[in-house]
Amino acid sequence: MKKKTLFMLAGAAALGAYSAIEGKGPFNKIKFRDQHDAVSKYVETHYPNALYSPISKTENGWVTIIRRFNKPCIVLHISKTSDGMFVFNEHNAEFNNP
Repeated sequence: MKKKTLFMLAGAAALGAYSAIEGKGPFNKIKFRDQHDAVSKYVETHYPNALYSPISKTENGWVTIIRRFNKPCIVLHISKTSDGMFVFNEHNAEFNNP
């Protein structure tokens, strides 16, 4: 195997490992599985036909953006109580849905 090919494979493997650890791209739903399940049910119940962005870890829990068709976006803060229940807190986004 050529050194260039070996270097490219090593780089791709390192990038894949970093993405998995950070929960980026397709690994987001794997890393934050419980949060995605809870947010999915929440969005389906409160905002049918809306989409939400990948979930990000914050200092006090997690956050995602709910995107609604022709309506303002919503920032959804997610926290978890000591008994394992998810608590959602909504704020209007400071930007408009494209």
